[in-house]
Amino acid sequence: MLKRFTLNTFLILILFHSINISLFAAARNGIIKGTIKDVQTGEALPYANVVLMGTSFGDAADSKGNYSIPNVPPGNYTLRASYLGYKNIDISINLADGATLIHDFELTVEGVIGSEVVITAQAQGQYEAINEQLNSIAIKNVVSMAKIRELPDANAAESVSRLPGVSLLRTGGEGSKVVVRGLSPQYNRVTIDGVELPANVTSSDPNDHKSELRASDEVTVSGDRATDLSMISSNMLGGIEVIKAITPDMDATVFGGVINFSMRKAIQSEVSKPMFELQTQGSYNNLKNTYNDYKVVGTYEQRFVDSQLGMFVQGSVEKRNLSSNQLNSNYYFEGLITSTDAGNPEFISMDLADILRRRDRYGATLVFDYNFEAGNIGFMNFFSRSNTETTSRKEQYALENNTLYNDVSHSKSTLDVFSNLLSYKQSFGFINIDARMSHSYSETNYPDDVHFRFWQDHNAGLQGKYLALRYKSPREIASYIKHDPENAAFFSIDNTSSIAKDRTFNTGFDISTDLTFTDYLSTKIKVGGAYQYRKRSEDYNENSGSMIWDEGTDVSSAVLRAYPQFDGSIDYADFIDYGYDYGEFLNGDYSLGEPLNVDLMLDVIKVANRNQGIGDGGGYKNKIFPSIKDDYDGTENRSAVYSMATISIGQMFTILPGARYQNLTTTYSGRQGETDPKSPAGMKSEIVTRTVSHGYLLPMLHFRFKPLTWLQFHFAYTNTLNYPDYHSIIPKYYIGSSWIEYNNYKLKPARSENFDVVLSIYANEIGLISVGGFKKNIKDLIFSQKTYPSDFSAYPELYEKLKDRKESYVLFSFINNPIKIDIYGLEAEWQTHFWYLPEPLSGIVLDINFTHIFSEAKYPKSQKVTKGVDPITWLPIIVGLDTLYSDRLLNQPNDIINISFGYDYVSFSIRGSMLYQDNIFKKPDFWAQNRIQSAKYVRYDLSIKQGLPWYGLQLFFNLNNISGEDDIDVNKTTGYTTLQQRYGMSADFGIRMNL
Repeated sequence: MLKRFTLNTFLILILFHSINISLFAAARNGIIKGTIKDVQTGEALPYANVVLMGTSFGDAADSKGNYSIPNVPPGNYTLRASYLGYKNIDISINLADGATLIHDFELTVEGVIGSEVVITAQAQGQYEAINEQLNSIAIKNVVSMAKIRELPDANAAESVSRLPGVSLLRTGGEGSKVVVRGLSPQYNRVTIDGVELPANVTSSDPNDHKSELRASDEVTVSGDRATDLSMISSNMLGGIEVIKAITPDMDATVFGGVINFSMRKAIQSEVSKPMFELQTQGSYNNLKNTYNDYKVVGTYEQRFVDSQLGMFVQGSVEKRNLSSNQLNSNYYFEGLITSTDAGNPEFISMDLADILRRRDRYGATLVFDYNFEAGNIGFMNFFSRSNTETTSRKEQYALENNTLYNDVSHSKSTLDVFSNLLSYKQSFGFINIDARMSHSYSETNYPDDVHFRFWQDHNAGLQGKYLALRYKSPREIASYIKHDPENAAFFSIDNTSSIAKDRTFNTGFDISTDLTFTDYLSTKIKVGGAYQYRKRSEDYNENSGSMIWDEGTDVSSAVLRAYPQFDGSIDYADFIDYGYDYGEFLNGDYSLGEPLNVDLMLDVIKVANRNQGIGDGGGYKNKIFPSIKDDYDGTENRSAVYSMATISIGQMFTILPGARYQNLTTTYSGRQGETDPKSPAGMKSEIVTRTVSHGYLLPMLHFRFKPLTWLQFHFAYTNTLNYPDYHSIIPKYYIGSSWIEYNNYKLKPARSENFDVVLSIYANEIGLISVGGFKKNIKDLIFSQKTYPSDFSAYPELYEKLKDRKESYVLFSFINNPIKIDIYGLEAEWQTHFWYLPEPLSGIVLDINFTHIFSEAKYPKSQKVTKGVDPITWLPIIVGLDTLYSDRLLNQPNDIINISFGYDYVSFSIRGSMLYQDNIFKKPDFWAQNRIQSAKYVRYDLSIKQGLPWYGLQLFFNLNNISGEDDIDVNKTTGYTTLQQRYGMSADFGIRMNL
């Protein structure tokens, strides 16, 4: 508390001291401001650079090309405007005492003498991105609005993926979540106009959680706070930036990068002249051979009141087929952690799944902005709804017991996201105020998920083949499978529902002022604070049970009465849908049995729900224990204060020292209990609430050095945080018969000490060449862990219950890794426009970037070992042996290469792109035989646009994943496929009209 009081007092003293100095200087100092535009088109040049030569004074223009240099002493100066790709302009000015001097610049495109050069759309987008990137004191990569609008991607995630150090996680072939610098989505922050989007990926699904903790002895990274980016359409964006080294005025909850999406605003046009845009497209899905996907986007924008007030409105409707074929194989090897066992992993089981996924999206954006002499007011509103219907038809083979399971699942889900932002910026003399309030809400609803399982017991065609096949490939094992629908019994039913909600309120306030000490030394002091209130909850309900054992026969009897055609028994043959076609499943390399009739399944579940069993056995009924065990609700309060100074020494040096104090207080309620066969719920429990606070002081430093007009060096030292997944800190535990699930509500935030270095070379002829390196020292990274403790004194809530018991338990929990993790990386990029080549080659634009990442993480490992027999109880004495092993960080790729080749000629544009990524680490394990990494992935995309001479019409055509590349993971030792996802190629054709 004393630390926070001292920092706040220090910030206030700096602020008042700065105000006094500014007011004293304001009597004589003046302001220079204006707009920078293209002389040919009259369009603004965003992020152009304007400086007073021989001084430290200067400014980078905003997104509208406006610049302002405040607090300039009176005198004679040379004012220079520069913009990469254009010729510099120098003018002589005289600034009188206290005067405001307005000067607008019109820059000319750099070109070959005697030739007229017209800047093309893709080149303009490239120049905007380069200039913004170079003029930012934060280290970042940019996708400009001009580039987005010229050839829009399917969604925002696809646009981000072409930047250095970025890779995607896909759903049905569509980019949905972003990995930055090898750090998983939960380590990155997603914002719209600086407003943090709520985590809309439900990481607390009880079924997923149980599978994660019990299916493997190995640790995994706990669930996430990730955001699904597929809901954000590229059409609504005014720009994208991935900030990799933050400044103290930004939220520090980030390890990889901040992905910020800027919303479009009404563009400057003739007063009161409305502008309309309509885009329609149809799509083809190669995997399912469908032609009925579509997307319609309508836009209206206009400025009023002498262009001071702008309104931007956009609505969109989209239907997409995101189906996939999928293979999962499970190989496992286990030795003793006290020895270095050699050998190959054995085949355990394999899944083959045909996933039919249809998604309908609805989006709406409403943005107002009002500009006045000394500032502006903005009001942004964003809404997105995704309705997804998924049907999964899956087969699972188990080699050792010669068993085949047929699983069929059906789900309809809705994801709603709202965001609102009210912002206010104004200058009072030389004091600048920036205030904002925002609200975000997401709701993920799975109202009625249904899952049926059929059991072909000991009759899958694998009898007596265990020894011969246990080291074989998935394809060879699958070739022996025999389908026998009439002998596949109706085994079990699951019918679940869940709803998760996340609501956030934010407010922030910044004050800054410019101080002038000499012509060669000036600074901008900025202080501020932010507060966030967040409320989360989830409710889960489950009906499930066997159709064979116990009172499950009640449901079976009811189904047989309702469907007499089943002829006295229920098996898989009764549910076959002869009208459904799998097509070429996994390119014809594997085959599935007959498909199940999903409509019949959804009718049968209604009969089952009307005739649930009432006993204590395993039959189908409402399961109270699973329905209440993982429910939660809670709040988070995040607060921060910061101070920073941007010090300019001439035009050569810029230094930004600063610090941020950030605190998070969490209050969550969860259920704590243990097995109790006498209880109707099968457990006795109570709801417990816990409040925990964590606060950290985070120093930061940026240093930028420009020794030459074409060379820039940028160094950044930052400290950042990553808060635990909210599911892992809910204060719940459950004591089973031989195992315990225990959430660690005392988990600390993980912390990262970050070092970034970027060297940039830039000139009109070469564009931008940059080479950068980064290093991250991560402490207290959070993992889930399986251990075999014999002493529970470290867990006070468990100790009192277990201290007198003789049973041995396996404990599933979460820990802060006590060993520091190191991540290193190299990023290089080249962006250029070949304007100096003769026509028609002068329209070529090239973007190439390469990323290489390597990391070292130490993972904890615990193994159960029997140490004799207890002489009194004659029970085995089981203890846990603990050790560590080293490998890369989960989801870290080795190499990423992006190449984008664009060409513009008059109203024709084309862009071809290639993505290469290899060796993404997918599964850590103590034994190398169980470790999994991705295979090489090469993806090609093509976008074409042709303008027409009527009504601003444009035709466009996109080919996505041209070669139909599969996502494949392989076992590191054998090279066998452990995961294969096939999405196929897709194509879009559409028309865009601008009025």
